[in-house]
Amino acid sequence: MKTPGLLALAAALLTAGPLAAQDTAHAAPKPTEKAKEKPKPKVDISKLKFMSGCWSGTLGSDKDRLDVEEYWSTLSDNLLLSTTRYLKKGHATGFEFSRIEVTDSGAVVFAARAAGENEDDVYPMKTLVDDYVLFENPTKKKFPQRIMYRMATDGALIPRNEGDGPSVEVRFHRIKCPGADIKLKPDVY
Repeated sequence: MKTPGLLALAAALLTAGPLAAQDTAHAAPKPTEKAKEKPKPKVDISKLKFMSGCWSGTLGSDKDRLDVEEYWSTLSDNLLLSTTRYLKKGHATGFEFSRIEVTDSGAVVFAARAAGENEDDVYPMKTLVDDYVLFENPTKKKFPQRIMYRMATDGALIPRNEGDGPSVEVRFHRIKCPGADIKLKPDVY
């Protein structure tokens, strides 16, 4: 007899209505509700695209030479990410994670966290023009208080840190991004 199958179907139909009404986490917004829009940046951060890519440079003289690698992601409408690695004779001696982001208020900030640090150093953006950006935090006690990036006419990316102490500048040259030549197996992804 088909009664047990019909009873199961009837039970499923009767319980589906109340369960669907309880599922508010996946419910579409009501037509009268407006989605809360994030504020637009106060400036057009698309001018930061000059920073995207993989870069390499050096600090110091031959004896105390430090190689620096910095990799900037492609720019989204609100975020640019970076990793920086410091190497001495091929051995990593330090690293830093950085980001340039549009905050919820629409302000643009540079935030960085070096190896061993518990908090980000945050620098509000002060100036952005073609191929140049300046971030500054004059209340910061430790060096640096200002961070700049500019693109030189020869295509070099030049970050410069300034503040209480000697300025530090690196002349980065664009390099092939690590892993760019690795062939992926189509079945892997």
